[in-house]
Amino acid sequence: MTRRPTFSEMRWPMDRESAAQAQRWAEDVSAQVIDWTWRGFDQLRDVHLNQVDFSQPLEQVERDLTSKHFMCINQLWAMETSGFSSVSPHHEYPENETRPPAPGRPPAYDLAFVWVENQRVAWPIEAKVVQTPKAIAAYIGDVEKFVSGTAAPLTGQGGLIAYLLAGEPAEFFDELQARVPANLEVAPAFQTRAHRLSHHQRDQAPALCLHHMSMTCKRSSGPTS
Repeated sequence: MTRRPTFSEMRWPMDRESAAQAQRWAEDVSAQVIDWTWRGFDQLRDVHLNQVDFSQPLEQVERDLTSKHFMCINQLWAMETSGFSSVSPHHEYPENETRPPAPGRPPAYDLAFVWVENQRVAWPIEAKVVQTPKAIAAYIGDVEKFVSGTAAPLTGQGGLIAYLLAGEPAEFFDELQARVPANLEVAPAFQTRAHRLSHHQRDQAPALCLHHMSMTCKRSSGPTS
């Protein structure tokens, strides 16, 4: 079934040069958007998560965490940019590049930093609740979205958050390393964080640098682990 164009495709047509610009933009803003993402979680944890016992059964945890995390990110972005920036943070932002034909709905990112100059382009982040370091099937499913090109089809950058409810980040990364087809590397700009990188070649999309962030949700009085 043939897809008709979207408004965004008509407004921001992509040629070889604009595709290269999108990739350069994503590389240029990576450190900033990841920094907002980490510091937004610090705020969420310190103000709200430390008041909650995540060992008890809860409903809608993933939606709750991502929506509140977005609010903290948005507060930081607004304070530090006064609303004037090349990026605009969004929650549940649609990825129309890999949409199915109508009436199907496009996939949507849990968090995204959209390029104001070309709003077809986003720096995407998916987030998953990870109950224990070995319960990562859903997280691996999101890794596969990125590696296949369903996620981040126009850029070579993307992120995944594991909201870790129990266990330690080191255990999570050990399990992840055993199940992803790439080496996990320490992120040079975020060496004090539970943050790893993996690199992937893709057939129908730019080569990918994928950021893995393990964000501990259990009660803690120390810095983000």
